[in-house]
Amino acid sequence: MKTFEIELNAESRYIVFSDCHRGNGSAGDEFAANSMVYKFALAYYLREGFSYIELGDAEELWENGSFVPIYITHTSVYDLLREFHDPDPARTRYLKIWGNHDLDWQEDAAPLRTVFPGIEVYEAALMRAGEGEDILFIHGHQADPVCYGWRARISRWLVRNLWRRIQDFNIVDPATRAAENPGRCNEIDEELMMLSRGKSSLSPFAGIVVAGHTHRPVFAGLSLTERRFLENGSGPPGIARKKGPEAIYYNAGSCVHPRCITGIEITAKQNAGGPIRPHFALVKWAVQPAAENPSLVIARTLLEQ
Repeated sequence: MKTFEIELNAESRYIVFSDCHRGNGSAGDEFAANSMVYKFALAYYLREGFSYIELGDAEELWENGSFVPIYITHTSVYDLLREFHDPDPARTRYLKIWGNHDLDWQEDAAPLRTVFPGIEVYEAALMRAGEGEDILFIHGHQADPVCYGWRARISRWLVRNLWRRIQDFNIVDPATRAAENPGRCNEIDEELMMLSRGKSSLSPFAGIVVAGHTHRPVFAGLSLTERRFLENGSGPPGIARKKGPEAIYYNAGSCVHPRCITGIEITAKQNAGGPIRPHFALVKWAVQPAAENPSLVIARTLLEQ
C-alpha cells in the first residue's frame, strides 16, 4: 500500500473532502451543482492555513476516459487546488489519495502532473498522532467487494458504457452502489470499523480510520440516523442499533449531496501541557438564508465535534 506519512503537531490543520466526482459538465456530472459551494469552502481553508486531503474519487474517470474534459470544465477549481500544491512533499498542503473512480492515478499520474508538477497520488496516508490515535486515511472502496479488484473492472465498464448514457435522460441511480444503498453502507462502515480495531483482513493497521466512498457522513462511528436513534429512539427498521459512539471511525461524506458538501476537519488540541491530540469536527457547507437580511449566503455549519 503506497502510503504518505504525516506527523501531527501543534500547528496541524487539515480538511478532508471525499467523492467530488468532478466530471465533464454533462448531465452525468454530479459535482457541477456544488462547484460554487466547493470553491468557496476551498478558499476559506486556503486562507485559514489548512492543508487539504482529497480522499479519492476526485475525478470521475469511470464515466470519462480522459482527464482533459474534466480539467476544461472545472479549470477554476484546479486553479484553487494549485494554490495548496507544492512539488516538495514536505511543504505541500495538497495530499491526493486515489479511489475506485480515479484508480487511473495509481497507474499513471502523468496527466495530473501537467497541472500539479511533481504530484504523487497515494492509496493511503498515515498521520502519526500518538499511541492508539494514529489515523489512517483511505478512500474506503477496499471494504466494498463490488468496487475492488476484478469486480471493479466490470462496474467501471458498465458505468462508462451504459450508465453514463442513461444519465443523459435524467434517470435516477438504481441503488446498486453504496452511495445509494444504506444496507451496503452499513456493511462497509462495519468493515472499516473492524479495520480500526485491528480485526480486518484489509490491513494489520489498528487505530482511527477516516474514509469516504459511501457518500454517507459518519462521526465517531455513527451516521446521522444512528445518532438520532440513540438520542430519542426514533427511526424505522434498518437503522443499525449501535450502543454508542466510538471515536475510531469517521467518514467525510461527499461533495455531491443535493445542495451541500460535507467534510471532516482535523486540528491539533492540547490541554494543560499534555500530549497533542487530534480533534475532529464534521462540517457542512451549503447555500442557506442569511441570518439578518433576505439574501442567500454560502456558510459552514458545524454538525458534530
